Amino acid sequence: MKSSRWMYRKQSVSNLVRMGHCAPTVMQTLLDVSNSEKEWLVKLSAGMPGGIGNTGFECGAVTSPLVLMGLRYGLREMDRGLPVIIGRGHALCQHFLKCHKTLQCKQIRGKDRFPKHCIRPVCLAPEMFMATDANHSPAAIPPETRESYLRIYSHLVEKNFHCAKIVFDHLQYTAAEHPELFDAVSAFIGGTLFMGMTCSAFAAGVMAIGLRTGEIENSPSRVIRMLSRMTFGGNAFDESINKFNRPMNAGYRMSKWFTKEFGSTQCRAITGCDFSTHTGVSKYIESNCVTRCREITEKVAERVQKILTDLDDIQRASTNSAVISPLQT
Repeated sequence: MKSSRWMYRKQSVSNLVRMGHCAPTVMQTLLDVSNSEKEWLVKLSAGMPGGIGNTGFECGAVTSPLVLMGLRYGLREMDRGLPVIIGRGHALCQHFLKCHKTLQCKQIRGKDRFPKHCIRPVCLAPEMFMATDANHSPAAIPPETRESYLRIYSHLVEKNFHCAKIVFDHLQYTAAEHPELFDAVSAFIGGTLFMGMTCSAFAAGVMAIGLRTGEIENSPSRVIRMLSRMTFGGNAFDESINKFNRPMNAGYRMSKWFTKEFGSTQCRAITGCDFSTHTGVSKYIESNCVTRCREITEKVAERVQKILTDLDDIQRASTNSAVISPLQT
């Protein structure tokens, strides 16, 4: 086990120095140690650095493992009425909290210009994922909280609603044609595993942008250049500096629109409901909050489509300007 831990950490460092951002680095390392070549998962995580679109919330060393965990279990495997992903995801988050004291990027990162505090979560994420998956504790969710989660999950199933999956539905993905994608986003429900954190519709929008536009950074020299700008000044997130900057920046811009539209990017602030309590779930159900959540998924999908169109236009304009016309020679 000790040799495995060092292997995971070594691979994490190797990927970090050539990729530069947390979420795609962790995803790539998880794929490497799992002997998997699903590059689309790295693209799916491309916009998630900096706490989901650089908003400072759920750390990319949490979200990428949750995506891979979702791919393994989807919503198919159940444990006493709740999908297995909910319990295992909570166990992973508790392990992360015990190790790093917070799930939030901005609290891990602090005020440091050089992101030295991000290195440890990135390097420990693969072994944490493996340990959680191998030694899942059924007690990860307290009984009263579990009962509340079961109630809200049953309500959403009845309403045929899953925050992240509905966004991808609106973007013309289908579970029949893209079953792995729909499994991968399973944990993104109710503000990540019903914890009321980042709105899962917003998170899905950021993932969709990465999936459609993401490229894979693979250059230590470019990463060094980005870190130098972080440390000494300059725009480290210029889209020419790192290939993951483009979807991350698009996610950040979308967060500004989302906050203006809905008041916050955080599920609990938007709904006013705590899904870990009987009272919070009752309020959500009795107020028919799912109708508003469904409207949010529609608006997010519309915004994502606009962002993708704009990015395509920018890319075409950039390509055309780089071509020398025969009349100019």
